[in-house]
Amino acid sequence: METQNNFKHTSQLIIKFLKKELSAQEKKEFDLWYQASPTNRELVESFRNTAHVQQEINYIDAVDVNQGWADISKHIHAKPVKRFNWNNVFRYSAAAVLVMTIGFGIYRYNAGPSSSVLNAKVQDIMPGSQKAILNMADGSTIDLNTASLSLTDPKGKLAIAAKRGVLYFDREGKRNAAKGYNMLRTPRAGEYRMVLPDGTKVWLNAVSSIRFPTSFNKTERRIELAGEAYFEVAHNKALPFKITFNKTEVEVLGTHFNISSYGGKSRTTLVEGSVKITESGQQQMLKPGEEAIVANGDVAVHQTDTYKSIAWKEGSFYFKEDLMTDIMVQLSRWYDIEITYNGKPDTKRYSGNIRRQATLNQALEMLNAVSGTKFNLNGRTVTVDFNH
Repeated sequence: METQNNFKHTSQLIIKFLKKELSAQEKKEFDLWYQASPTNRELVESFRNTAHVQQEINYIDAVDVNQGWADISKHIHAKPVKRFNWNNVFRYSAAAVLVMTIGFGIYRYNAGPSSSVLNAKVQDIMPGSQKAILNMADGSTIDLNTASLSLTDPKGKLAIAAKRGVLYFDREGKRNAAKGYNMLRTPRAGEYRMVLPDGTKVWLNAVSSIRFPTSFNKTERRIELAGEAYFEVAHNKALPFKITFNKTEVEVLGTHFNISSYGGKSRTTLVEGSVKITESGQQQMLKPGEEAIVANGDVAVHQTDTYKSIAWKEGSFYFKEDLMTDIMVQLSRWYDIEITYNGKPDTKRYSGNIRRQATLNQALEMLNAVSGTKFNLNGRTVTVDFNH
């Protein structure tokens, strides 16, 4: 059986073969492996004919968020917001999921078929993607699932643009004179990114929303959050940035942090800078590497692994000593599925890392490899079987 290093190397050769990028030496090596076994040839052909894998290959070649912003900002006369550095992140993520997918395929061909996910050959569910709805202050609604968007103000100046999963607001341009609030919201199996008019960058996770004014006032920058988002706040000492969620307020001057506020319990995780948490009159200052958990009006601060909170925006499910029920909650939002349980959920805790570009069956196969738990997929319902 091939070792893990051989899995990775062979996966990379297959990717280069599919992309027609093999060097002369790599081609000799690939041909030897390809001809060595009928199962090797069958595996390569299965990936060549898989639309999802081909989409990932196209994604690696096509994605260039920085260039998208450069194209947009050519039409914006105000000083452009500093560009996102997501291009390398997305190229890495797409390449990683191909290595994972193909490597996992090699493993399955060597180890034999798996039975951890019933109906795996019958159906599968694709991962979430960049999609959101923008509710404008003037009452209009814009579906951002489309590839691009450009809206100008009455003077013809570009005010709002969306391209490749990123929504941009120009610092000065306004679509119309409407006062009030815009709202960006993501559905199940959706995520989106945004640059607010002040230059603050926001990553919005699935089943989340952010409500923000058409223009910030002269004393503060205040927004409202439901769900989960990661922020890189533009520094402006004169205008503190405030986020409200549930009954909690987070105040920052310029920092990187994540807020998860699903349900009645919230977590604020500080990566860089400092923030002040206010809950029911209580105030707590966070330092980098700390997390504030708010539940039932109480605030508890502790040291944490910050990557655990921000892995989702880097394209990963990252589990560290998590219950299976907590893991399945994350999967339910990203794959838009319902979860049911057969038997009493166990209290074991699991650790691991799964790329969010994996299909549902791939994710469940990996969870089975770690935990031994059996899963059944029927329609959009996954039954977790704790009786085996």
